[in-house]
Formats: sequence, structure tokens, C-alpha cells
Amino acid sequence: MDGKKCCRVEIICSQALEEDFTQEFITAGIGKKFTKINPVMGAGCSNPHLGDSVWPQLNIMYIIFCDENEAEKLIATVEKLRKLYITEGIACFVSESSEF
Repeated sequence: MDGKKCCRVEIICSQALEEDFTQEFITAGIGKKFTKINPVMGAGCSNPHLGDSVWPQLNIMYIIFCDENEAEKLIATVEKLRKLYITEGIACFVSESSEF
């Protein structure tokens, strides 16, 4: 069974950056169709964000299914915000997906 091919973009970042991502999405006209998971806990390349007394911060996660053109714009947004917020962990994963 063949489905419609698309990209799956997952962005994980600090809740503190949610407003910045939202504004960038609006300005670029991207990320209009998304799933947002909030809160998200985890540990990656920056300090853990576990929502506890030791590591009180939490993350947010966007999952966006889109075409390659929009995926490239989303990646550019992530790269832009990584330069602005060097100490914040911002993860972005892109994979191929199919809609059935």
C-alpha cells in the first residue's frame, strides 16, 4: 500500500522558547499544522529538563508533517534560534513519512 510521502519534523526545545518558535512559525508561514506535546521531560546535549526539584525546567515538542520545502524552512528556523540561544538545547529530527 503506497501512501502520500511527506517529512516528519520533530522539534524539542525548552518551554521558555515556545513563544519564539511560535512567532518564527507565524512570520515564515510554516508549522501551521502541528501536534504539540507539553510538557516533555528528558536529557540530551544540554542540562536535563525533568520538572523536578533538581532539574526544574521542562521541554516542549512539536511534531509537524509537511513537504520537503516546509521542512527546510523549519530547519532554518531551528538553526536561527540555536544561534540566538546558544546555551539552550534545541533538537530537530527529520525523517521520511507516509500518510495512509
